[in-house]
Amino acid sequence: MGFLTQSRLMKAAFVAVLLAGVCGTAVAQNNPPAPKTTDLGSGIFVIFGAGGNIGVSTGPDGAFVIDDQYPNSAAANLAKIQELAGGAPRYLVNTHWHGDHAGGNEAFAKAGAMIFAHENVRKRLSGETKSIGFDGKQAAAAPEPAWPVITFTEGVDFHLNDENIRVFKVRASHTDGDSMIYFAEPDILHMGDVFFNGLFPVIDPGSGGSVEGYLAAMKDTLATVTDKTRIIPGHGDMATKADLQKQIAMLEGAIKAVQARIKAGDTLQQAIARKPLKPWASFGWSFISEDIFTTTLYNGLKK
Repeated sequence: MGFLTQSRLMKAAFVAVLLAGVCGTAVAQNNPPAPKTTDLGSGIFVIFGAGGNIGVSTGPDGAFVIDDQYPNSAAANLAKIQELAGGAPRYLVNTHWHGDHAGGNEAFAKAGAMIFAHENVRKRLSGETKSIGFDGKQAAAAPEPAWPVITFTEGVDFHLNDENIRVFKVRASHTDGDSMIYFAEPDILHMGDVFFNGLFPVIDPGSGGSVEGYLAAMKDTLATVTDKTRIIPGHGDMATKADLQKQIAMLEGAIKAVQARIKAGDTLQQAIARKPLKPWASFGWSFISEDIFTTTLYNGLKK
């Protein structure tokens, strides 16, 4: 395959990521899968379906929800939350602004949810801060009902459903507005897209993310969790500290491999052709192949 053709295919793949909602577009799958749930105990559930993993706390104080996936999966997710909690969501926290995590905001707000997020999430959803997609174009603002109505700079604590729930900002990594949510008593952590379990991650420089920040944020988290902590990743199956360690080892190795190609003077096309990420091929997935992640790392590391 010629380098020009390969480059065009990679660009098309990046655009596919954008259009799939990973980077803020409202376009999603035509037929999203039906949501499936895992009961984590203590009234806490995970909803797996289209887009990012949704966390739900249920109890006498109402449903507390983490993320809401795409616009066209909102109705099914609201129905599932009604089934789990016996009511519509009362509180909604966005881990970041991307459309596969916050695309359902408008529908959830209209259902009665109060939306919380880091201030950068509101700025990007409202268009106050411009976001550049992988296609090089500026992302459109979301409808005003989708904007968070309560924002924070460092974090906010919730005391609901007999749980202490800590929402806290992490360093710029996936984006510049990433937050994690920790359920203290059951020791459950939702990491948002700072963790793609067993998958090459999406790192979004057009939204303030960075390769170095992403690795650092995962390492920061590793230092705080225990072997008993149950981790809800932004994408992928439920995880443990060992899974997070495996993901960090992959990223460290991949960074080192791509840095070696940069140090050798390779162009991006030459680096791609040398397949530096072959040892981690199993982490490739429908949106982020070896070649695409090589591009992410090359562009993020080359100064």
